[in-house]
Amino acid sequence: MTKPATNRSAYARLSEVKDLFPLIRGHLVAASSRCPLATALDLLPIIEDGLFGYELVADRETHTYLTIGRNAQGKPMLRKTSYGVGAPDALQLVAVNGHLLSRSERTARHSIQRRDSLFPNWLAAAESAWAQLLILFPDRPRQTRALFEKLRDFEEALSIAHSRLVRWDPFIQFFGLPNEAQFGFALTGLNGEHGELIFQQPDIWTLRWNAPPEVVYESWSAVVNALDACNGRAHCDINFPDRRAHPRRATDRGKFIATCVGKERRQTHVRRDG
Repeated sequence: MTKPATNRSAYARLSEVKDLFPLIRGHLVAASSRCPLATALDLLPIIEDGLFGYELVADRETHTYLTIGRNAQGKPMLRKTSYGVGAPDALQLVAVNGHLLSRSERTARHSIQRRDSLFPNWLAAAESAWAQLLILFPDRPRQTRALFEKLRDFEEALSIAHSRLVRWDPFIQFFGLPNEAQFGFALTGLNGEHGELIFQQPDIWTLRWNAPPEVVYESWSAVVNALDACNGRAHCDINFPDRRAHPRRATDRGKFIATCVGKERRQTHVRRDG
């Protein structure tokens, strides 16, 4: 595995994660209260190609996805990625700067379009993200749904994990997959320390951390908020699309799931206090 020190763009510090995610969610909640959306949304934590934040995934079919977060320079950014745009017989780019593109290069450029926009603050970034969602889903909502409440438990788990590991402040990685917490978020230290933060149904978070001679192994129950129910329907009943079912990005994340599904991850650790 590549060490975070040599590949910082793929990781974020736990101390930064616990502060940034609630900040982004708070601005999105404020934007949603002013103008409700005609779809439920899931926010998936992701670190990808220099962008770290939340990807907004609707429970409706779309070929365009938005990610709001900070770039490698720490600036608020909104990424708009469109997949499979254009008709099959539409005009396509054949050359760039005099270089003739191969068929695979032309296909890649035709099927995936990405645009990154920088903003002076998080308020402006969140309002722009919401405006884009309103364009994608312009019909009027029949009812207002509670948004993002389930993320409070996730963000609280990050805060608890940081409080237990503040001495190391490890790096954490997110692939932006549905139900990724059930596979576990990998934690990595600068000197070979490693662990994971994992969610186990129905409401248990478990933190494992191996930093010889110390081992941390703690579990706690998440507080289920009544607002998790969206108009009488549990959030888990909402059918958010599986990102891996479509050519969502240039680098396929499907291999990550293959390495985790069916793997026994319950290991016995001894916690040493002191």
